[in-house]
Amino acid sequence: MRAIKFKLTGLVLGLFTFFTVLLLPPSGAMLFYGAKTVLSHSEKEILKKIGHPSSEKNLKYSEFDEILKKAENIKVKIPKNFSKSGTRGIKIDNKTGKTLSEIFNIQANALKATLAIALLMAIWWITEAIPIPITSMLPLLLFPLLSIGNPKSVSFPGFFNPFYPYMHYLIVLFLAGFTIAEAMKRWNLHRRISLYFLSKISFSPKKVIFAFMIITAFLSMFISNTATTAMMLPIGLGIIAASTKGEGKNNFGKVLMLGIAYASSIGGIGTLIGTPPNVVLAGFVDNLLGIKITFGNWILIGLPLTIFMLPLAFLVLIKVFPLNEVNIKDSKKVIEEDLKKMGKLTVGEKNTLIIFLITAFLWIFEKKIKAIFHLNWVNDAVVGVFAIVLFYIIPVNLKKWEFTLNWETNKKLPWGTLLLFGGGLSLGTALDKTGAASYLAGSLTIFKNIPLIIILFLTVLLMVFLTEITSNTASTNMMLPILFSIGITTSTNPLVLMIAGAIGASMAFMLPVATPPNALIFGSGYIKMKDMIKAGILLNIISIILITSYLYLLSFVYLKNF
Repeated sequence: MRAIKFKLTGLVLGLFTFFTVLLLPPSGAMLFYGAKTVLSHSEKEILKKIGHPSSEKNLKYSEFDEILKKAENIKVKIPKNFSKSGTRGIKIDNKTGKTLSEIFNIQANALKATLAIALLMAIWWITEAIPIPITSMLPLLLFPLLSIGNPKSVSFPGFFNPFYPYMHYLIVLFLAGFTIAEAMKRWNLHRRISLYFLSKISFSPKKVIFAFMIITAFLSMFISNTATTAMMLPIGLGIIAASTKGEGKNNFGKVLMLGIAYASSIGGIGTLIGTPPNVVLAGFVDNLLGIKITFGNWILIGLPLTIFMLPLAFLVLIKVFPLNEVNIKDSKKVIEEDLKKMGKLTVGEKNTLIIFLITAFLWIFEKKIKAIFHLNWVNDAVVGVFAIVLFYIIPVNLKKWEFTLNWETNKKLPWGTLLLFGGGLSLGTALDKTGAASYLAGSLTIFKNIPLIIILFLTVLLMVFLTEITSNTASTNMMLPILFSIGITTSTNPLVLMIAGAIGASMAFMLPVATPPNALIFGSGYIKMKDMIKAGILLNIISIILITSYLYLLSFVYLKNF
């Protein structure tokens, strides 16, 4: 009942906020940033006429009244499609054009409407008043309805097509990651990989737990953390049952269960396709900063954090829950028996493994391959589509017309998550193109004189604890445009803050509702709420300090010239 009331409150609050902002007149600051956006798309001749021939970027609020007066006497023509007319497509037209001041007002209203849509989506994402994927489709309806975006062209006042981001190349890349994961699950390859490596370790309670965490983190780099946890959970439960004879209060069981959940979240930050916030980040960075984050260069950012964080999580767990004496010898027999039951590698497993290795190789060494063979058209998404096609053309049994993947299997892909990416990218692009992001930046002058390390710390702190109660993908979609604006305001590299936000969104360890791995492990019966909070709050604090310190150093070394 409480959940229904919460959703109903979110539904009503979202609509009330949306219509209130929409019906209010634009403020003077909105008009100013709307004018700056219009002038950024105007020919230089218009800048000369308003007495600002250098650049619209140098426009000052103190001189805006004078510019408004001049704008009333300048008539301009707006092109139908800015992708054809060029960035500066607005031209002087004294015969049929509208006054420049009218255009300023239209842009200010578009800016205001974009903020209204952003607030509506943020409230509905947080409260899940309606399903998250459906909220993510609102830009497809509201941007054309409010004349912010045109589904056919790049038009004024949004200066982009709101439908394009839903098939952004990074969404295609994540589709490839999901497909690889489904192939592994179809042929049980991920289970074989985990059992094989577990069978090779010498068994002791600490070694078993740490081995589980390493394998879980590795698989989570390529498979969703939910699927990884769901697969590792029964293996872990089998080992606990063999080692502790079903004693639920044994700390070995607690640490192993929490280790699986935490490792799946930590492993996700290691690769670009490891967790949705990474892909959301890459999309925003591409749209707002024009910077391409590839599979290869993300590894240099995310993988070191995974390597640092994993042993720290292990040490925290065994410190908080000291391990009891357990009979671990029988556990190895359980692993070996399970592996024996699987038999030899099937054709489907072999195909999946080969395609996975080829794809991972191409993703990691994409830049070098492009340089050697002059394949400038290749990117991570193209490699991903190549992998998808291979799954459907490499046979398992030609006589039965059976291939490595079929469409029935692919129906299991989380298509709603892909819609969430598209909605976030469309909203983020609108915030940027309408001038709403610049308006937000101008409203955040409180951050102007705060040192970078403090802003980083507050960013990670906010994202870590926000993700404890909201979807990490939704919170990333909401916060990245704001972090971009803060970066612009503080003359800080926005990329650093945006990376901090995305990584922070994956570091929620405290509550079962924070992330599906936490919920799955909580349902195992070995973990109580107080256990997860006790270990999770420590890990939250450690991750905040580690991410802040790491990215602060990285901002001077690697990210400075990214």
